[in-house]
Amino acid sequence: MGHRHVWVKEKFGPRMLPGFLLAWRQTPDGWEALVTWAASGPDMIMTDWVPAERLAPVAAERPGMGTAYG
Repeated sequence: MGHRHVWVKEKFGPRMLPGFLLAWRQTPDGWEALVTWAASGPDMIMTDWVPAERLAPVAAERPGMGTAYG
């Protein structure tokens, strides 16, 4: 499977952040993806294994943020 853009749900929060999926692996707990994403701001880039449940495919618009603002 090729690289693709995804939305990454914060570990402790409602925001969906833009990310880039690099690889998949299967663990005893399920599937995880190696993803790079912009965390709190443009100066903070994260790369980590993220459970598949925290990822969403990129669609025409940004997913809802779980707040009154979107």
